[in-house]
Amino acid sequence: MTRVKLLVVDDEIDFAEYVAEVAKDMDFDVTLTDNPAEFALLYSININIIILDLFMPGTDGIELLRFLYENNSNASILFMSGKDKTVLHAAQKLAHEQGMTVLGILQKPFRAEDLEKLLIEYVQQSLPRNHAVDEMPSPDDLRLALDNNELTLVYQPQINIADRKIRGVEALIRWEYATRGDIPASYFIPLAEENNLISDISTFVTKSAIRQMGLWKSNDIDLKMSINFSPKILDDLDLPEKLISCAAEMGADISSITIEVTETAIMSDVMRYMDILARLRMKGFHLAIDDFGTGYSSLQQLVRAPFSELKIDKVFVSKMATDGECRSIVEISILLAHKLGMTVVAEGIENERVWHILKDLGCDYGQGYFMGKPMTAKEIESWENHRWNNVTA
Repeated sequence: MTRVKLLVVDDEIDFAEYVAEVAKDMDFDVTLTDNPAEFALLYSININIIILDLFMPGTDGIELLRFLYENNSNASILFMSGKDKTVLHAAQKLAHEQGMTVLGILQKPFRAEDLEKLLIEYVQQSLPRNHAVDEMPSPDDLRLALDNNELTLVYQPQINIADRKIRGVEALIRWEYATRGDIPASYFIPLAEENNLISDISTFVTKSAIRQMGLWKSNDIDLKMSINFSPKILDDLDLPEKLISCAAEMGADISSITIEVTETAIMSDVMRYMDILARLRMKGFHLAIDDFGTGYSSLQQLVRAPFSELKIDKVFVSKMATDGECRSIVEISILLAHKLGMTVVAEGIENERVWHILKDLGCDYGQGYFMGKPMTAKEIESWENHRWNNVTA
């Protein structure tokens, strides 16, 4: 599949790296800069999308917009800023009047899901029209992928921030399509949810991840496993028993399995979800509330559901070294979780500075490209044997 070329321009390097990571996970070809003066050097007519911060020192986003207009750019624009919303809308109107395509506007801090949604819309609308041969896969293609074992798992390590040792991994699904390359999960998971395929995909992920736990255990590799569950399958009242049966069959330890759910997953049918989540905890599974802080009723869900772990969303973690508000959100989240007897995992750690701040704040575990990217099971085994020690004292 032809890779979409994307250029990120943001004077906040941590946020530029956060945006770049989201796009890279979706298999975009990404270039980034925190120096707007480099824009003219990095720009080319082959760039498909430009993600642009409007408020930058020296050269602001409106000047870069003028440059694109004067150079007859065909790139689609995505505006972002942490300041005045009215300026964002004015810039959007200006771009439209200049004949440019604006994918959307994002007010900082925004969730990864918000960015992914806009990028997916670009893939769905622009690529099929411009590259008919490379149309995105259909539900039938996804069904065939399940039947033909084209779906695989990779594992991203979670590190104990106090002693730097690996405590476990998060299982992440990947699809390498025979003729189109890697298909981002942010595209095919919603496709599965909309076409009654999510149950089959969840079964594949769960069995594969727990089977890998059993294989590691037989080789004296003791790693905890975190598995994401779609809200579409959290209404199965038999889910706890099915997971127990799977763990017993694969020789895995139930107490080493963490089920991750988003806070919005339990809002539509509270009684049914509470029934299932409570019994999962009673059976010995751990429960993590994922992407904490990005929903609308986080505190209510923490009190309502029997969570044992809180995962702080990377939109806050990635910016906490340069944004006082994001740091405060992370700090308060850690304090709150610990008061409620929960452990804390910070997602999206991209540099040593953020690592040290999290250590000072007493965060329990960390996950991100600074420590380790998602890897195959064999890569995890080799990586785990050598341990991770990427931080100065």
